[in-house]
Amino acid sequence: MDIIILSLALSADAFGAALAVGMRRMGLWNMLVMSLTVGIMHIIMPLTSMTAGNELQEIFGRAIFSAGGVILVLTGLQMVLSLLKNESDIKRPVGIGILFFAFGVSMDSFSTGLSLGVLGMDKMMAVVSFGLSSALFTMAGLLLSRRLGAMAGKAGEAAGGLVLMFLGLKWLLSV
Repeated sequence: MDIIILSLALSADAFGAALAVGMRRMGLWNMLVMSLTVGIMHIIMPLTSMTAGNELQEIFGRAIFSAGGVILVLTGLQMVLSLLKNESDIKRPVGIGILFFAFGVSMDSFSTGLSLGVLGMDKMMAVVSFGLSSALFTMAGLLLSRRLGAMAGKAGEAAGGLVLMFLGLKWLLSV
């Protein structure tokens, strides 16, 4: 159940960013490419960091479990603090910009993957859930962006950040 909640929280970040970026006119093909790229990046980033998390668990034991909770809290805090940024001149990514966009919105899944790797959670279930939900949420954000303002995108990102902070605190308190 935690993996599904994490997937939704991490996808909220991609959804919020897609809402902000999608206010620039984009064709359906570009939306599909961007959504798939975000989904793939949300698979690659946590899969890479989960492997590192398993190795660190063997070396450092329970101390790294606490670090995983701290990472989740800090990632969530960063997402919430993004409300203070002025991003009114966001441009629509094209070409390599789509890859950079996907990488940027997937950074939180890297740190989350490290935490999950420490916990020894099922890698395949987690990364497939992260990838599918982030691709779907990105597409939904792009499609809805013309109807909603930039503040809705930031609120979605902040909500995802709050969920990550909650899960991180939950893990820290269970140590």
